[in-house]
Amino acid sequence: MFLIEITCPRGALSDDDRRELAADVCQVLVGAEEGVAEETMRRARAMMHVGFRELDGWTTGDGPWMPGSAPPLWVTLTVPEAWRAEMSRTTIGMVRRAVRRLDRSHGWQRPEGHLWINVVGIVDGSIGMDGKPGTADDVVGRMTAEYRAQADAANADLPEGVTIDPMCGMRVRLGRGAFTLEHAGRTMGFCAKSCRAAYAREHGLSAPA
Repeated sequence: MFLIEITCPRGALSDDDRRELAADVCQVLVGAEEGVAEETMRRARAMMHVGFRELDGWTTGDGPWMPGSAPPLWVTLTVPEAWRAEMSRTTIGMVRRAVRRLDRSHGWQRPEGHLWINVVGIVDGSIGMDGKPGTADDVVGRMTAEYRAQADAANADLPEGVTIDPMCGMRVRLGRGAFTLEHAGRTMGFCAKSCRAAYAREHGLSAPA
């Protein structure tokens, strides 16, 4: 679940700019990634939305924005609160790189303070997926349902020390720093704390803090 609103001065971005920036943001966040189940990525892409909002009279402390220069951008990413702390640094960096590619295509030199990327978390019970109040676990469950429905042979032909996240199907290398959980005599590996937490709650287990 990524809900992304990109706010800019009215007229600052062309239709092509908006299409290319939206496509680039989608690609860096939920594009094809090696080791991730396509069933999960397909659902993740369907649950991602990017939109643009234009504002009149955009003014900074130095005065009105002037057409022809790099437009200030204010990007808001809305995610479940349970994901926010873990994913913010990586996600902000990915979106920043997409904006830099746009800047390079125009030869824009972006002044400091003219790009804000804020990650906003929505608490459990206030996540309205498909218009129904839900939780971060509900989002993970919906995103991974198709993969989990056919994942019986997911751990076949894996290199030693590698396992499959039982929630989303991503390949996970076990070892120091890995997100793991012991269940039914097995060490389960997870791509992120959110998948581990959802799996633990689904199976009545205690996940590390």
